[in-house]
Amino acid sequence: MDWRLKTEKKFEYLADFIFENSKKTILAVLLVVAALGSNLPNLKMDTSTEGFLHKTDELRIKYDEFRDQFGRDEKILVAVKTKDIFNPDFLKKLATLHQELENNLPYIEEVNSLINARNTHGTTDSLIVEDLFDNYKINKSTLNAKKQLAISNPLLKDLLFNDDKTFTNIIIDTLTYSSFDENGEKIVINEEDEFAEETINDTPKLYLTDAENTKIIEAVQQIIKKYENDNFKIHLAGSALFSGAIKQAMQKDTKSFIQKMLLMVIFVLALMFRRISGVVLPLVTVVLTIISAVSLMALFNAPFTIVTQIMPSFLLAVITGASIHLLAMFYKDFAKTGDKKSALRFAMGHSGFAIVMTSLTTAAGMWSFSFSEVAPVANLGIFASASIVLGLLFVLVLLPAMISTLKLKHKPTTTHNKIMDNLLYKIANFALTRAKSIVMVSGIMIVVAVFFATQMKFSHYPLIWFEDNHPVRVSVETIDKELNGSMTLEIIVDTGRENGLYEPEILQKIERTTNYLNTLKEGGIFVGKTITLVDVLKETNKALNANKAAFYKIPANKDLIAQELFLFANSGSDDLEDFVDSAFSKARITVKVPFGDAIQYNQFLNKIKVEVAQKFDTSAEVSFTGIGVLLASIMEKSIHSSAISYVLAFGLIAIMMIILIGNIKVGLISMIPNILPMLTIVAIMVAFGIPFDMFSMLVGAIALGLAVDDTVHFMHNFNRYRLEGKSVDEATRLTLIGTGRAIVVTSIVLSLGFLVLLSASMTNMFNFGVLTASAIFVALIADFLLVPAIMKLLEKK
Repeated sequence: MDWRLKTEKKFEYLADFIFENSKKTILAVLLVVAALGSNLPNLKMDTSTEGFLHKTDELRIKYDEFRDQFGRDEKILVAVKTKDIFNPDFLKKLATLHQELENNLPYIEEVNSLINARNTHGTTDSLIVEDLFDNYKINKSTLNAKKQLAISNPLLKDLLFNDDKTFTNIIIDTLTYSSFDENGEKIVINEEDEFAEETINDTPKLYLTDAENTKIIEAVQQIIKKYENDNFKIHLAGSALFSGAIKQAMQKDTKSFIQKMLLMVIFVLALMFRRISGVVLPLVTVVLTIISAVSLMALFNAPFTIVTQIMPSFLLAVITGASIHLLAMFYKDFAKTGDKKSALRFAMGHSGFAIVMTSLTTAAGMWSFSFSEVAPVANLGIFASASIVLGLLFVLVLLPAMISTLKLKHKPTTTHNKIMDNLLYKIANFALTRAKSIVMVSGIMIVVAVFFATQMKFSHYPLIWFEDNHPVRVSVETIDKELNGSMTLEIIVDTGRENGLYEPEILQKIERTTNYLNTLKEGGIFVGKTITLVDVLKETNKALNANKAAFYKIPANKDLIAQELFLFANSGSDDLEDFVDSAFSKARITVKVPFGDAIQYNQFLNKIKVEVAQKFDTSAEVSFTGIGVLLASIMEKSIHSSAISYVLAFGLIAIMMIILIGNIKVGLISMIPNILPMLTIVAIMVAFGIPFDMFSMLVGAIALGLAVDDTVHFMHNFNRYRLEGKSVDEATRLTLIGTGRAIVVTSIVLSLGFLVLLSASMTNMFNFGVLTASAIFVALIADFLLVPAIMKLLEKK
């Protein structure tokens, strides 16, 4: 007896065992789900940019070192458009908003605006560093002088106001570290204990959490509502806010996806089975799978991210599809015999092995992502594949157990089913009689799709995930235009020696570097402004030389530089901490840039890294970090990881097909219909200008894993009939009539599962839904026409 037939017999024995022990089986499964579900409250969300990198990634480690030294570089920008920013009434309102933000926002370090802009000047015997408008007071008699001070300070333009003085900016710096420990307990520092700060610093710290970032953003959004009007138009931006906006969209979308998907699944199941049990049983199986999947993430401390948010909808579709295959065969045999036990035995024997293979091929498609250098993609690969295997166990153990315990009414085969069978019979005849034509047309489609694939362009631009008129996108684009950038890149200059930054040569190299950077503009990427220690030093040197503009330069003497920086540090301002370390060996260059395409930024960074390194030669070590650099590197890692994922997915699935079919040649040839959906996706993307970004790169491997499911069911049943001595024509007709209806319905369920994403508020999810649903539809056509045509042409007596 063929090993596949022996395996089917084993599934029949399993069906009998479950039937006899159905209540115990259900109880055991529920206990496992309850144990896993106890971890659900620990599930966290993470939409941060650094969260896309593994904690062991060198870039992430360097970024963490940067944050430990200089603080969090992610800001919240509250920009205001008005007729004249120096209008006294406007300034009073701005000062009130500044104060309210400063007093009422949680988890923030400081708030900076035109009101408290640094005003450095000298008197005959001292250096004074104070706020531009001291104590938030707007005095009309001194307003003109204050205006001139602001305009004459080169540091403030494009940082706090634009060219025509109609746009100003409030910059909110958040805390670097979380206010809670690993156990969620609030960290309390006793101010009376002089060693408290030191003790806290010795304990491991968590960085500001996603939840804390969200609370800051929600508080900002609430506060600004009271201030906005026609002459006080507010725009919110900054990388911290952008992460929060994505999280808000995710929470709204995920809930909506699951609700709509459930309604669609209920409708399809009711239409197919016309039984309450045919709707309820798959849904119970799916819900328990999703609960277990999300609980597994919580158990292993894996956060819910913008990538893993597709997992619930994905599992809903996949596990429903597997359930349909089992129930379709069960109800078909039950309609003939009226014997529940024998019908369950038949269904498990007929479809059990095929369901295992389809689940494993889908899991293999997802598992191929687990090696990704992008952390959320790797998590999707690990937990989606694990959840598919868990869902498989529920389908083959829990679902039969629930069937066994229910009292089911016997219903003979309906006219509705006969119509479907007749249609499938005609499709089989069409594929068999026009085999050569179908293969030729498919070959032409593959050649055309390959041509389109050569035109494919990579892009990763999260801003365009939002619609043109979305407030976040409008705000970012407005601030980029008015203030020449809304995000930053960070360059660290490490002299490797204490007080190395007192050396005029090093400071001059920093100045030459910033002068070079400020000239750069390539396409939509440009440098809007640079901020460094040199700006503070030149400002101080000018103040200490009777406030003369001619002295706005770097002193030539090392001792003088040390003395001036010492005076500034003792003036009451702590701004130096933002630019240098305590040993004056490391300096930070903050480069203000617009929000742009990660691919363009990679090219931009590759160019400036070489130039900047040459400017410092061997005098200092230069490294790049910051949110802008991380964002650019993530896409590069995605491209590299995706190539590995596709090879892995194709290889694993091909091996499984060969094992299933028992013939290397036929197994490999049967993969051709599954390549067609992948190539179709590429053609659609190129034709409609859909960017090949981090999300669309996931589609191919997922589509391959899903598309091959139908091929597995077809080939499994086709082989059974061939082993019984049936011809290709007979085997094809029997296969399509036997399992074709389940293939159609599972394809519809899977397609609807991804078409639900069309209601997403972000276009990346919309595109993902369209592309995956299209791939599933093409796979269905290929399995009904191309697979039978290929089998016909390969027929042997």
